[in-house]
Amino acid sequence: MINFFRKTRRQLFSENKFTKYLFYAIGEIILVVIGILIALQINNWNNRRIEKEEAKKSYRNIKRQIEDDKDELTKEKALNNYLTATYKYANKIIRAQDYTRSDSLALMAMGLSQYSDFNSSGTIYETLVNSGNLKLLKNDEITSLIQQLETTYIFANKLETIHWEIIINELSPTLRGVVNFDAFKAVKPEKLYEVEMQNIFVESIYLTSAKDSVYSKALREIDTIIKLINTELGSVND
Repeated sequence: MINFFRKTRRQLFSENKFTKYLFYAIGEIILVVIGILIALQINNWNNRRIEKEEAKKSYRNIKRQIEDDKDELTKEKALNNYLTATYKYANKIIRAQDYTRSDSLALMAMGLSQYSDFNSSGTIYETLVNSGNLKLLKNDEITSLIQQLETTYIFANKLETIHWEIIINELSPTLRGVVNFDAFKAVKPEKLYEVEMQNIFVESIYLTSAKDSVYSKALREIDTIIKLINTELGSVND
C-alpha cells in the first residue's frame, strides 16, 4: 500500500500535474490522520474496556469482603445480644436478692468472661489506595461509605477492647475465691449479690447495648454499599 502511494506520487510529480499532486498529497495526509485517529480510538476503547474489567473485579472483591464481614458481624451480634439478655437476668436476680438462684447466678457471673469480638476481613480502603485501584471506582459514594464503614469497625473494636479490659481488670479479681470454676458452684454465694458484682453486670449491660448499636450500624452500612455496588456492576456491564 505504501509503495502504491509512493509510485502514484512520483508519477504525478514527474508529469508536472502539480494541482492533482497537491490534492493527492492532501488526501494522503487526511487518510493518515484518519488512520491515526482510528488507531487512537481503538486504543482508547481497549483501555476503557480494560478499566471496566478491573473496576468490576474491584467491586466484586469489595462486595465479597463486606459480605464476609456481614456474616461475621451477624454471628457476633447474636452472641452479644444473648449476653445482654443473660446479664439483665442476672441483675434481676441480684436486685431481688434471690438466693435460691445462686448457682445460676454463679454460672452467669462466669459467663461474663465471654464477649463478642468482631474481626473484619481486611482494610478495604487502604488496600484500594495501595493497589492503585481506587481511581477505577467512579462512584464516590461507594468509596466514602467504605471509609465510613471502616470507621464504624474501629469504634466496634474499641468497645470490644474496653469489654476485655473489664473482664481482666474487674471480673477476675471479683470472682476469685467466690466461684469454683471447676465445679461451677458458688463457694461464697453472698458475694455474688454485693454491689461490686452487680456493678460489673450493669457495666456489661451498657457495654453490650452500645456494641449492639454499632454492630447494627455497620450492618446497615454494608447493606447500603452492597446495593450501590450491585447497581454499579449493572452500569459497568453496559
